[in-house]
Amino acid sequence: MKKDKATGGIRLRIMNYVTGGITLVIAVLMLATTFLAIADYNSLRHTSEAFVECLDGAEQIQDASDYLTEHVRYFVGSGMREYLDLYFEEAKVTRRREEGLSKLGKHFAGTELYDALERAVEDSYALMEIEYHAMRLRLESIHADPSEYPAEVRDWPLSAEELGWDEETQMDQSRKLVYDEQEYGIYKDEITGQVNRCLEGLENDLQGRQAKKAGQLRALVILEQILIILMISAVGLLVILTSVNVFHPLIRAEQLIRREEPIPVERGSYEYRFFAATYNRMVEASKENRERLAFKASHDYLTGIFNRSGLDRYLDRAAEGQNALVLVDLDGFKGVNDTYGHDVGDKILRKFSEKLSASFRSGDRICRIGGDEFAVIMWNAGVECAAMIREKIASVNAEMRISSEDVPSVTISVGVAFGGESDLTGRDLFRNADRELYRVKRSGGCGISIRDGSQDEGDNRDGLPEDEIEK
Repeated sequence: MKKDKATGGIRLRIMNYVTGGITLVIAVLMLATTFLAIADYNSLRHTSEAFVECLDGAEQIQDASDYLTEHVRYFVGSGMREYLDLYFEEAKVTRRREEGLSKLGKHFAGTELYDALERAVEDSYALMEIEYHAMRLRLESIHADPSEYPAEVRDWPLSAEELGWDEETQMDQSRKLVYDEQEYGIYKDEITGQVNRCLEGLENDLQGRQAKKAGQLRALVILEQILIILMISAVGLLVILTSVNVFHPLIRAEQLIRREEPIPVERGSYEYRFFAATYNRMVEASKENRERLAFKASHDYLTGIFNRSGLDRYLDRAAEGQNALVLVDLDGFKGVNDTYGHDVGDKILRKFSEKLSASFRSGDRICRIGGDEFAVIMWNAGVECAAMIREKIASVNAEMRISSEDVPSVTISVGVAFGGESDLTGRDLFRNADRELYRVKRSGGCGISIRDGSQDEGDNRDGLPEDEIEK
């Protein structure tokens, strides 16, 4: 029996390992890039928040400085106590300058930006000295009790000259101090300049950081897009490999299995090819078993020719056309078995089947239908073939009468009937041939009787009348 061998093909385990590994690596890289992108986004967000906080801090210093200037000018201009109180509330309680410097220090301590803002605060502190002086002169001009005012103003020392000025001069001098473009204005310009330099530096630093982070995010996004394409490609490759190596071969195999045909093993995965080869071997073995069983069911185990079942399969067909049925019986075969034994009897049966097969055509059906009973269906052999049949039987009879060391001489009796008659069945055909065989047996055997109106001489050697033979 030829065996199909499963060779080649991708192993599903290896295919799953490879595609699964590639997919896992891509998934890990996608996860890593996602985390990096989130980290860069958070960093960019924190940078923006820090910039806003530092910007707010710088603006707080500028606003606080302007607030102090505004309220000291209100005070020296009006002499109203509430402006002085608001001034010192900002300077001692609200302390926006210190808070703004602290905000910048959290992110830029030790940098030029922080140093610039720190100098602005120091200049604002220096400016307060002028403002204390102006507020002290204004208190003198309105003859207010200095003890009721903050120590910074109350304890500010005035010169004897300043104390000797009249009220109008003291008020003018106090205004001049906070409106003077030389000393006071220079300080204000320096504070504004330092704050602006800090704001400009913050903006440049933010733009640089944003550009860097934006570049990193852009690269990560591109990398994620590439990884997504690779992931889609890996999944698509897995689908294609699975379809080519598993699904399509299985669909094709299902159709072939329904038709009980062998499955090709040149395509598909290694496992599929292995199962296909195994299935093919099983189908081939099953086919051989069915053929062997069918052969046994229709053939004689001893001689190898058809048996009674094989004859029955063709009887009706033989009865329908111009075909001949030849029934043959070995004369005295029971006596041979009793005298020589069954082994010799078997040799005689095999010899006889060989002689029949050699004498008749290869297309004719040679059958052993009983112990020593044989039948031959001759296709396309009508009554006109009677003489030929007689010659064949005479030849076989002559050969069987020749004895050898291990096979004794035997003779045969033959009855022949023809099909093609109206409404003739296979059973009728067999009965007709059997009657002819009975004629010969009743006449002593070793002869042939053909249902064509003729009979060999000596066929009715026992002298039985025709009506008795017919019975």
